[in-house]
Amino acid sequence: MSAKFNFRSVNSCLLVFLFTFFTAFGYETDGSPSDNYRIHIDANSKKKAIVECEITLEDDKLYMSPIGANQFPSRWAHFVNDLEAWSMKGEPIKIDTLAGSNWKIHADPGSRIKLKYRINLDHEDFKWSGGIDGAAYARDWGVFYTGRSIFIMNGQQKKDITVEFDIPKKWKVSSPWTNSLSQPLVYSVNNLTTLSDSMFFAGTHEEYRIQRENFELIFAFGGAEIIVQKDKFTSMAEGIMDYYINLMGGVPNPSPEDAFDKSIVILNSSSNTDGEVIGNHISILLKENGDMMSEMIGRFIFAHEFFHLWNGKSFTPAGNDCEWFKEGVTNYYTLKALYHIGFLDKNAYLKTLNDLFYQRYDKDKGVGVYSLTQGDLKHDHWGLIYSGGMFAGIAQDMIIRSSTSNKNSLDNIMRHLYKKYGGTNEGYDLDELESLLSEASETDQAEFFKDHILGTKRIPLYKYLNMGGFDAEETDGSLLVQLKKEQNGPEKELSDGFFGVN
Repeated sequence: MSAKFNFRSVNSCLLVFLFTFFTAFGYETDGSPSDNYRIHIDANSKKKAIVECEITLEDDKLYMSPIGANQFPSRWAHFVNDLEAWSMKGEPIKIDTLAGSNWKIHADPGSRIKLKYRINLDHEDFKWSGGIDGAAYARDWGVFYTGRSIFIMNGQQKKDITVEFDIPKKWKVSSPWTNSLSQPLVYSVNNLTTLSDSMFFAGTHEEYRIQRENFELIFAFGGAEIIVQKDKFTSMAEGIMDYYINLMGGVPNPSPEDAFDKSIVILNSSSNTDGEVIGNHISILLKENGDMMSEMIGRFIFAHEFFHLWNGKSFTPAGNDCEWFKEGVTNYYTLKALYHIGFLDKNAYLKTLNDLFYQRYDKDKGVGVYSLTQGDLKHDHWGLIYSGGMFAGIAQDMIIRSSTSNKNSLDNIMRHLYKKYGGTNEGYDLDELESLLSEASETDQAEFFKDHILGTKRIPLYKYLNMGGFDAEETDGSLLVQLKKEQNGPEKELSDGFFGVN
């Protein structure tokens, strides 16, 4: 039987192909050229990047991200040199330097122009409040950049931006952007926010990808000491990811305004252990020949920030008064995850509860002065918001479990928030949290909220741990806690729940 040639089908496929091509690699859907960047890096002069770009002006302003580099009057522009602009005909265009990392370009909106500038990668020569990982840096095996440290942008509405790399032959690029299969070093970026809030590593590092449903986690490992441990890191990541997915009931489901299906984790060896999240991506520096505490901090940073893809991205507080829940409860589930994968045993879990969290809570001068609802203070009062929020989460978990014979737990609240708010632009508020916790515990939590959330009373953590099969006391600025030597059945169920076993 002869086959018929279906012109309608072919035309339909051709339209889909053309649409995909033009939107992903060089043109916006209205047919106008998209903004594109070309980044040149030479292996012999890694501490310099030459950026060339073509952009269509929305207005007469050029700028870099307003986030970070606060120690410099010109912010990220401190590292920019030789900024030049031309028309598409090659005519020079005047640029005026403004305050901060801003410039005025003397060209009309709608004009297509060319820019060229140099980034000096000497960020490590300066002190950074959160360490060097929020900025760019070089290693023998390559270079790390955040979007905010390298891209000069224009406008607000740009979409389908193209980024292309010109790098040494043996190098590769690890980034969270969409890659062109036919052009390995060409990437499509959804919009300016995604561009600015991204990070990438270019070099001779190694990469590993983990896929779950429609979500991909990308690892970039740099440095011999890190690469030797890559199997251990990826095993850790898969275990933590599966624990979170099982807990929540699905992969991260962000709001449409902050949609993503990839996150990158970049790990490099360094002289100190540090880490930071930018957008949906994680940068971790691990101290060479680091001790157990260094290992703990590195893994804690990953597990904590990764959980924010659910508690923070999939469901989000409507205001700062719920930051204690976002940050503190995330700390609680971070310890559960590290126990789940076997990195922490029960003794190490309880020791970390005191050494890392209780100590900072007890020493924080905001405890007893400010309420947990003052989330805007979280950077100045880590012990209050991060530790205090964690203790509020533990207290509520123990209240719920003990009052319902372990049928309900804080897990129910997390799954409910994920199901209700995942994939939406809506957020939860303090009244809803109080209502949900009261419902789950079958006990009115108004008094707890009045004293410990809205009020400034210290959370007596020992009291709630003792409800869950522990012997705990707070004395001389320390939390002394251990499992009861003889637990009855309900107590064991509660302590198992505390460790994340059920």
